[in-house]
Amino acid sequence: MSAATYALAYRALVTKQIRRILRSWVQSILPSVITMALFLVIFGHFVGRHVQTIDGISYADYIVPGLIMMAVITNAYSNACSAFFGAKLQRHIEELLIAPVPGALIVLGYVTAGAFRGLLVGAIVAALAIPFTGIHLHDPIATLAVAILTAIAFALAGLINGILARDFDETSVVSTFVIMPLTYLGGVFYSVARLPEPWAQISLGNPMLYMVDGFRYGLLGVSDVPLAATFSLLAVLIVTLGWLCHVMIARGVAIKP
Repeated sequence: MSAATYALAYRALVTKQIRRILRSWVQSILPSVITMALFLVIFGHFVGRHVQTIDGISYADYIVPGLIMMAVITNAYSNACSAFFGAKLQRHIEELLIAPVPGALIVLGYVTAGAFRGLLVGAIVAALAIPFTGIHLHDPIATLAVAILTAIAFALAGLINGILARDFDETSVVSTFVIMPLTYLGGVFYSVARLPEPWAQISLGNPMLYMVDGFRYGLLGVSDVPLAATFSLLAVLIVTLGWLCHVMIARGVAIKP
């Protein structure tokens, strides 16, 4: 197949998924926006009035980057997972597997759509929250890079879940019992530096901390971990998860009878 044909196949995959996201915006976009808005109102303003500033930043401003990243992570993950599992359930994933389309292109298509949804919801949350805060963008390049790389990493993770899932329950187990708890414990609502030992050191083993913290540095200029560590972790995750996705799809893991 020529490069133009590959480009057409990729565009078709991505366009189909994006249309699905926008068509079902009430289910795919609105719930996350409302949830993050409630977090901001309850924790940022009602609870935040009684919390001291963190690193010289008001509590409401401090939690906004974490809430945005929560939206990016959960939506990128769930979109890739549900989209691929839906294709398996409806039995049209076989059409892709028998078509002269490389596995890497299939991975790229689903991951692009998942990252798109994560970044879209994150952008909406940011657009609604930031005007009501005193946030001034500290490092635009770091902010955008962390958001995009995080969306890609969790879209890849969601795709693996979608490949391995055998029923609807298995598409939500990881996000409910792994992704969300790690996100809440990743410094969204507090500074890890203020935790007593050994919890501060234990928290450094949570990958969510690096993503939330890297994004917070981009927006506010404060962080608990080096920005280089955030990018290093994201690079390792993307390469490893991307390779696993490609191998699974190429071999038809949990797809081919």
